[in-house]
Amino acid sequence: MIGLIDSNNFYVSCERVFNPKLENRPVVVLSNNDGNVVARSNEAKALGIKMGIPFHQIKTIVKLEEVAVYSSNYALYGDMSRRVTSTVRDMIPDVEVYSIDEQFLDFNSFGKYDLKKLGEQINRTVKQHTGIPTSLGIAKTKTLSKIANHLAKKSMTHRGLYVLENEQLIKEYLSLIPVSDLWGIGGRYTIKLAKNNIHTALDLYNTPEQWVKQHMTIVGLRLWYELHGMPCLQLEETQKPKKNICTSRSFSSKQTELSVIKEALATHASACAQKLRKQGSVTNFINVFVQTNRYSDDPKYSNSFTCTLPESSNDSRVLVHYALKALERIFQAGYKYQKCGVMVSGLTPENERQTSLFANEKADEDLTKGETLMEVMDELNDRFGRGAIKIGTAAKSEQTENWQMNQSYLSPKYTTNWEDLLRAK
Repeated sequence: MIGLIDSNNFYVSCERVFNPKLENRPVVVLSNNDGNVVARSNEAKALGIKMGIPFHQIKTIVKLEEVAVYSSNYALYGDMSRRVTSTVRDMIPDVEVYSIDEQFLDFNSFGKYDLKKLGEQINRTVKQHTGIPTSLGIAKTKTLSKIANHLAKKSMTHRGLYVLENEQLIKEYLSLIPVSDLWGIGGRYTIKLAKNNIHTALDLYNTPEQWVKQHMTIVGLRLWYELHGMPCLQLEETQKPKKNICTSRSFSSKQTELSVIKEALATHASACAQKLRKQGSVTNFINVFVQTNRYSDDPKYSNSFTCTLPESSNDSRVLVHYALKALERIFQAGYKYQKCGVMVSGLTPENERQTSLFANEKADEDLTKGETLMEVMDELNDRFGRGAIKIGTAAKSEQTENWQMNQSYLSPKYTTNWEDLLRAK
């Protein structure tokens, strides 16, 4: 059996853990630059606030209904996600982290254990240890566990836990689910299936296997098997390294000065380097891009440039150096820039790094020193909070506020910043 555990209204729940006054009150969390609603409490949903709606469109209802508003606090949410996963792993060793608020659990090693009791214990322990409420769906396959999780979350009777294993019940629930809501069914397949009178998950379930194989390729066939309780999607307990990594942000206000964009770009390049080191990879190519606001009346401009590194690297100093060289090639004065970013590609494992044919003993020594420096830098940032140690070009200056994200409603970083620790009175 496979379980899917989902943290309920995760961003909102993280804010409530450290601010109990938010319980039973409508709460929304906003996207980058406080643009759109990306998380809502049940109370906010009841007010008709839609996911993704621009914040400026709901300011009246926010005021009238006293809705609590928060900017996205990624440091807090990331740390709370790690705590939830750690708590789950203490009870279930085989866990796949699917997203920041979802984990797949493998119950196959638990034999004839009462999964309902175990599920109740998991939900209860996560709430007790982290303060985050969860919903858990358990079924024979990943696809069915997602359906069971939806039932656990939305049902008034199951209240956070549903074990879906009765075949007749599975069919009844599949009849209520639009085929477009199934995992892996995109817009093109939805149209194609509708033309063949397949509108619900049960319709697909009842479709002959040969037809699915002929018209939906291997992806559709796997989904068909999963709906019939035959596992095709295995747990991925170790996260696959990314093939490319991108870090970019829109500025809080339009920028015209090269020095400001340099500082922002150096910060993004440093972040890419840190992510590379975290997954044990090095990069061979670094792409830099800048762009103006395509929807404004200002003159439009966008451009990018890719540098090939002389040697693959994940050293922040190297990536910042080449990112700034690329920026100087594409920056054009006279434009009001809205966004810049860095993407690294051509990633290879760090232990397979290919050094220069002409590398000498000094070059090897410099590489070792650089690796040691980056290890110390990462350790200090892990201990004292992201950005405690930075490359000089990325360090805060008087211009930093000009390009950093607008986060007017940001809560404290309760678990990752010493200055934001809660103080008992």
